[in-house]
Amino acid sequence: MALLPLANILTRKVRTTITVLAIGVGVALFLVLTGLTSMLREIADRTTRVDAHLMVWPASDQVVVSGGLPADKVEKDLRSIPGVTRAVPVLRWPFKMAGRIQNVYGIRPEDWPFFARPGALVEGRPLEGGWEMVIDSRLAAAGDFHVGQTVERWGHTFRIVGIAREGVAGRVFMPIDTVSLALQQADRRASFFYVRAADPTRIADLRRQIADRGLSVFTMDEFYSVLASSFVDMDLVIGAVVFVAAFVCFLVVLLTIYTMVLERTREIGILKGIGASRTQVFGLVMAEAGLILAAGILVGFVMTFAGRILILRLQPLWTIEIPAMRFAYAAGLAAVGTLLGALRPAFRAANQDPVESLRYE
Repeated sequence: MALLPLANILTRKVRTTITVLAIGVGVALFLVLTGLTSMLREIADRTTRVDAHLMVWPASDQVVVSGGLPADKVEKDLRSIPGVTRAVPVLRWPFKMAGRIQNVYGIRPEDWPFFARPGALVEGRPLEGGWEMVIDSRLAAAGDFHVGQTVERWGHTFRIVGIAREGVAGRVFMPIDTVSLALQQADRRASFFYVRAADPTRIADLRRQIADRGLSVFTMDEFYSVLASSFVDMDLVIGAVVFVAAFVCFLVVLLTIYTMVLERTREIGILKGIGASRTQVFGLVMAEAGLILAAGILVGFVMTFAGRILILRLQPLWTIEIPAMRFAYAAGLAAVGTLLGALRPAFRAANQDPVESLRYE
């Protein structure tokens, strides 16, 4: 009796394999797609890894890539607020390297220590000015870049003069005046400012004074929420895909278990005829669903690891982090879908009349 569930699901190997794969695909989709959302966290962590307390942007509900602020004027205005010790302008602009768009951080060369601690450079030197750039080690590895190499963009030739450790705020740094010149801007512009306060306990007051100047301002801890709000549609798409995958998994399990029960109507009648109770028959069907579920979860985990390796090989600058707890969530969701799909066939089998079952052809 103990081996009967295993023998039953192995009777139709192809059907069982398809069902296991359906569960596995659902598990893998959930894990990989939710893992991809960690890219936002990685971007937020890098962006806020500077010696500052506040970020100041043009008035907007979202984080945008633009040069919408007159850098010198706004810096002077921010520095005039009592309690502000530093206001660092950043001109952020799209720049294609290693096959995908990177956000260039246009900064003043003298502000480099603000973005990178001592020892952050693993090769080369910091920015000095002109048509040069510093990139991080992850981008260097992804694009096989090295110090001294030149890159043609925006109608100009840029030379890589340094490589920083992974984790600095931007993947690409250039002198802010160089970026402005390449973009043919008449004066120095900024996308946003990092602001450092003399007294961190007065952040709320500084924030109010900056907001009164018609600017968007938020703390470093709030940046992730602000960034995520710009990608709310992505969460909806991921949620829809995961829901569809779970629903398909439910339907496949329902069809598989229901078909198995129909095919074994006579066998179930025999079991009940020799004394098997409704509970035992119900447990038999649920045990079969449990074995399929366990195999599906295992296959899903394997597909997740394989998918992650493949994606990172194709897109080495992407980030896919999957915490251990999320594997438990995926297994739980798969269990709910599978067991719900098996309930109706299990009740049908448990309630079959043994006499009618023996007459079934």
